[in-house]
Amino acid sequence: MSLFSPLLTIGFSAQGLQSLPALADAIGYPDAHVVPGGFGPAIAALQARTASPDYIIIDIGDHGRDLLPALDDFSQHCETKVRVVVIGKTADAEFYEALRERGVLEYFIAPANPEEVRKTLILGTSGAKAALAGPQGAVISCMSAASGDGASTLAMNLAACLADISRQPVVLVDMDYQFGLISKSLELVTPFGIRELFDHPERGLDQMLISKMLVEYKPNLSIIAAPSDLRLLPAIRPDAVRDLIGILRSQFAYVIIDVPHVWTSWTASTLTYSTHTIMVAQLWLRSLTHAARLLAAWHSVGIDRESVSLVINRSGAKFKEAITTQDFERICHHKINAAIHNDVKAITYAENKAKTLFETDHDSTVKHQILQLAQSLMAQYPIHSTTDGASQNPSLRPRKGLLSRMIKK
Repeated sequence: MSLFSPLLTIGFSAQGLQSLPALADAIGYPDAHVVPGGFGPAIAALQARTASPDYIIIDIGDHGRDLLPALDDFSQHCETKVRVVVIGKTADAEFYEALRERGVLEYFIAPANPEEVRKTLILGTSGAKAALAGPQGAVISCMSAASGDGASTLAMNLAACLADISRQPVVLVDMDYQFGLISKSLELVTPFGIRELFDHPERGLDQMLISKMLVEYKPNLSIIAAPSDLRLLPAIRPDAVRDLIGILRSQFAYVIIDVPHVWTSWTASTLTYSTHTIMVAQLWLRSLTHAARLLAAWHSVGIDRESVSLVINRSGAKFKEAITTQDFERICHHKINAAIHNDVKAITYAENKAKTLFETDHDSTVKHQILQLAQSLMAQYPIHSTTDGASQNPSLRPRKGLLSRMIKK
């Protein structure tokens, strides 16, 4: 249990307290702050913490509407950004509506399904409620199994391809604060970018700051670039990443994120808040070893293996590939979903022109393979048009946090 965990759980009964740690572990927060005894001790726990939790799970056991006054009092001690779900045994429609009116995201009848709880807390939707949440773009993160496996190149060209074939707004986010080179590769002048998130996390994010971070590269494709100079990596809270992704997916049909090859709380959050993750690997031992470790870590934080694509880069390279595809799949317990040909000539030609593959007249196998990958992602995540102005459409704005109506009162 950790006082610094993003997840706070509250149990009203012995049975609830027994189930909460397992539920927290299943949704990716094994160090969740568990508070027994109800709202009184929970208020004391909130006051003892140095930072507000991002999520709260309340297991009320056999209680129902009798808890509403205490819940109202508890809400006064919570920040508006916190997301809350409630688990109980009472099947009461009026009680459910009362919870929803108070800003609770969802009420689950015990025992709760961990995957549904995770989706509700992170995405703000679950079950039938997902259809009422308004159009949201797909968030696709790319990460290399081992440093240098080519996730940045794939992310850049995948974003360009999606912008061309979908004809919808796409944003490419270079999250590699220290060594991101997407802006240099495309010769972009970017006075702002992802550094606004890393260097000033205390000021929060809003539409105005996001618009300052964005650079329009070409029609339907915008880029948030990494800093051009090398800097020490500052501390960043996972909820800052959540807020960035929440705003971007309300404005863009596809959000492509180049995630650096590091395993921290904020990179874990980036993948957790993504709708799909692409692992880019090569058929050699170092890549295989790291791929197996990363896939296990992703699974431990609640990332569904069905939402992960394993892409083999530089397939058919002239050097002898030490690992077979069969061995790679067997050791990683994950099938290989796609392969990108080792076309050094096409990649180098595009780099020398400071363009993406899809802006050159150089026909290549790798271009067609990335096109096929983009088309498969579009089929899996149908387009929700945002061209009519997401910022003016209330249904496209990120949901407010926990119990916000009560805080306003």
